[in-house]
Amino acid sequence: MYTIPKTGFLPGVFNSIPNPIFVLDKKRCFVLANQAFCDLVRLSVDELPGLHIDGVFPPEVSRVFKGKPGSANNCEVHFESNNGQVDPYLVSVIPAQIDNSALEVFTLKDLAEHKRTEESLRESEALYRTLVNQLPNPILIHINGNVVFANDLIMGITGYNKDEIIGKNVAELLSDPTDVKNNAIFKNLTGDAFVEEEEFEIRTENRKVVIKNFLLRNSKLKYQGQDAVMTILIDITERKHLEKYVLSRVIETEEKDRRQFAADLHDDLGPTLSSIKLHLGLLEHAKSPEKFAETLSICTRQLAEAIARMRVVANNLMPRLIDNFGLEAAINAFINTMQHEDVFSIIFTSNLKGRRFQKQTELHLYRIICELINNTVKHAGATNAIVKLNYSKGALTMNYTDNGKGYDVTGISKNPTGMGVGNIIQRVNLIDAKIQFVRRKGKTEVKIRKDI
Repeated sequence: MYTIPKTGFLPGVFNSIPNPIFVLDKKRCFVLANQAFCDLVRLSVDELPGLHIDGVFPPEVSRVFKGKPGSANNCEVHFESNNGQVDPYLVSVIPAQIDNSALEVFTLKDLAEHKRTEESLRESEALYRTLVNQLPNPILIHINGNVVFANDLIMGITGYNKDEIIGKNVAELLSDPTDVKNNAIFKNLTGDAFVEEEEFEIRTENRKVVIKNFLLRNSKLKYQGQDAVMTILIDITERKHLEKYVLSRVIETEEKDRRQFAADLHDDLGPTLSSIKLHLGLLEHAKSPEKFAETLSICTRQLAEAIARMRVVANNLMPRLIDNFGLEAAINAFINTMQHEDVFSIIFTSNLKGRRFQKQTELHLYRIICELINNTVKHAGATNAIVKLNYSKGALTMNYTDNGKGYDVTGISKNPTGMGVGNIIQRVNLIDAKIQFVRRKGKTEVKIRKDI
């Protein structure tokens, strides 16, 4: 047996290395080992030299080192540690020649931490896949246009199974089935012209009706060490329907305002201006200065009346008081034109004290209050109404009630010729506010809250 001194440079180097290291001669007997290996097999440095591997290793480990020289390289062996836990080690072999003696130097690399890291990665990947599959949106990851990952929802919208999806070109996978050549939205998913968001439609075969609307949201990322793109499909079909509904209601409201404006011009200003024209014609035939003066006086009064009515019409179209003085002043001015002594009265209370809000908020609340008052006058059979405006703790609230007969909001909102409840709700939605219709003792109270 070849022996190496217990002291000196070589034993010092061996014992300074943290990995277990040992040296075997050609008879598979131990020549030298560092302290890390001795601790692993629970033998002292003095006990180990000269022992055969069969006397140190269990049979399943010993056989790994009894093959041809170098055959144990990259093999995995397992040792039981002091705490009874079996840990894996990777074997590395280096041939050595000292004084014509053929030796092999074995290094054991502890794989326990590596194994734990691999297991943690596997668990993380399993958790990640579970989370991704629980998301409400279809998700794809593709490299150079070819799908490398897809969650379960993709199968539902494409009709392909997982094996068919992986490797498929993303443009072919998500193309409109009735227009397979329309891959325009996918041509900019990579490269310098990368598009982060784009909308995508699926239509009927005749291309006239949209079945589904998707928003494609794309992000660049690294996947398995390569540049990739993650595409998330967000179903925006309902949102598109809502947008169309809101747009139709806005147009409907605009048309109603135009009809009201035309009616005001025709019913209020039209007859007055016709009367002025008639009296101006009479001036040519006035037979006396007194008759001339009387006719001129009538024209002057009617012109003043026309100007007043024009101001009312203009104020209904775009209240100047809101621009100049705010919501409180505009409501006060409107109320003054609506109440009639001993017939109909309005009590208006407010703590705004000239406080201003966003123009759209003030305008829509003004229109809502005007609509409510007009509804009361036309439909409720009421003699008084109460309007309360209050600003407190970042919220603007409006309460409206009257002593009329009340109404059923559900029934009225279904009637296209009803009291304009749909317009009121539409305006509330446009300023992102909340509305309640409260029925008490046959009366209907309207409550609106707008967080500022």
